[in-house]
Amino acid sequence: MSEKVSIIIPAYNKAALTVKTVESVLKQTYSPIEIIVVDDGSSDNTKEALLPFQNKIRYVYKQNGGACSARNVGIKMAQGEFIGLLDCDDQYLPNKVELCVDYLRKNPNAGFVHTAAYFIDHNENILSTYSHPKSKKPGHITRQLILGNFVCNSTPLIRKKAIDEAGLFDESIFAPADWDMWLRISERYEVGYIDQPLTKYRVTDNYTFTKLQLSQKEEFFVVEKFFSRNSRQFNSLKRKALSNYHLRYAQCHFLKNDLLQVKKELGLSVSSDPLNMKAYGMLLLFRFRSQWLKSYLGPKILRTSAPC
Repeated sequence: MSEKVSIIIPAYNKAALTVKTVESVLKQTYSPIEIIVVDDGSSDNTKEALLPFQNKIRYVYKQNGGACSARNVGIKMAQGEFIGLLDCDDQYLPNKVELCVDYLRKNPNAGFVHTAAYFIDHNENILSTYSHPKSKKPGHITRQLILGNFVCNSTPLIRKKAIDEAGLFDESIFAPADWDMWLRISERYEVGYIDQPLTKYRVTDNYTFTKLQLSQKEEFFVVEKFFSRNSRQFNSLKRKALSNYHLRYAQCHFLKNDLLQVKKELGLSVSSDPLNMKAYGMLLLFRFRSQWLKSYLGPKILRTSAPC
């Protein structure tokens, strides 16, 4: 008998997109699947839009508490051996669950498996394919993952057991909460990867300066949180992790034309790890402020974990 898979969709004020997300799960080639939609206090017509699916999904409404709160409600409800966390504006390709379950069956030491993804815009057009080089080395990836998140959100299929052991999502974090979760699971399990786009990940451009500042603070919190519980085993990586953190945000601030903050972040990146040659290179390029730098960073920025 096939293992049940629980797909959790936290929804908030995106009724039409949530319908498309649910439909993408209903088209899966694998069964059995339970779909849990956790409506995080939507004020639009999300509930009404999902009425045609009432016999095919489990729908629960809760007061607004953020995506992590909604995910945790869904995880507690889940009856499946494997769990997928699918944002309400993303979509699965039809064979996504089947291929991921097959991988986890064949690799019992993997806590979760993630995949490549298509980046799409608001019109469903494919912008690019996300496939990070570090993803292609599955196994024990904690040492690579703390240097920057390369697991694309909405792509992992996770063992329920791994979440039970690692703990629920940290509801005090917003943007990098998924990174925090992947780190905690990777400390206990191997991590698998399928180098095939099986998820459509919607790219938006709604990050304000205030949101960028909040995200930056939260990423720093995730890094500090990680090293507070792994001070001995991974302490040698702390300088590089902090250097990469500042470098990511230097790139983000550059694209937002905040040159003073770019200079500050690059300086902090170099001082955190004087051996980070990429940071040195960016600092030199910044001093010339050439157009080449912006053209270079533009296509690169989607591959950083910072939500710019």
